[in-house]
Amino acid sequence: MSPYSIVIVEDNLAVQEALCDHLREQGFEVRGVDSGAALDAALAQSSAHALVLDLNLPGEDGHSIAQRMRARFPRIGILMLSAALAGAGAAARQPQVDVYLRKPAQAQALTDALRALCEAADAR
Repeated sequence: MSPYSIVIVEDNLAVQEALCDHLREQGFEVRGVDSGAALDAALAQSSAHALVLDLNLPGEDGHSIAQRMRARFPRIGILMLSAALAGAGAAARQPQVDVYLRKPAQAQALTDALRALCEAADAR
């Protein structure tokens, strides 16, 4: 079985690289991008089981990206990351977001959530 494919949308390169490295160590196939436009380009090349979206991105924010992605790819898992306390309530009300984790997310919680999202995407 091929590994689950994840795309991380994070504009902080150090955070993006740390997330990518961790998830690769856990057996995921991971690509990192820094914007909604870069995500569109990445998904045009190959699909993904799940996305990890930063809430606060320059240009298009994570909620807007999640809304677009859910419309285009209804089966894709969407996990939102945010350091903002206020973001927790807002994200919970967004039907396109499957999981919300506060930054910095615990490594095991992130891994477990993504594995569950990927398994659910495969089952659909």
